[in-house]
Amino acid sequence: MARAARAVAVAAPAAPGPVLLQDLLGYNLRRAQVALSRDFQRSVGEGKIRPVIFSILVLAEATPGVAQVDLARLLGLDKASVVALIDRLEAAGLLERRRSTLDRRRQGLFLTAGGTDLLQGLKREVAQHERRFRERFSAAEAAQLIALLQRLYEQG
Repeated sequence: MARAARAVAVAAPAAPGPVLLQDLLGYNLRRAQVALSRDFQRSVGEGKIRPVIFSILVLAEATPGVAQVDLARLLGLDKASVVALIDRLEAAGLLERRRSTLDRRRQGLFLTAGGTDLLQGLKREVAQHERRFRERFSAAEAAQLIALLQRLYEQG
């Protein structure tokens, strides 16, 4: 004897209320980060450069000889992750490690000529990427947004 299939009424999920997602700080930060990340991948370094790589190159240029441990602290990353990223950048010929003349246990990071050349082009692409998002705000609003975001991670 065949069983008759029973139709089960399934209610459509209710639209999320304002408190559920739209008012959550993390949800909105993540949505903004996804939008920024997608644009970065489309427009910077032909999709081959991640923001963390750009950040390392910028910091190496701004502070020649910076130690890996200091770089990790500046970026808010663990040391092991930074070492792996530096290894990749060194293998690509963009950075080099040099033993410190003051403390032989430390190695400083320096951009190579290739790293410097790459960074100059990346800076132009990042400036265009930033402009696309900053134009949504007045200069005062953009400055306030950055200050508010910095408050989140500087106290956390």
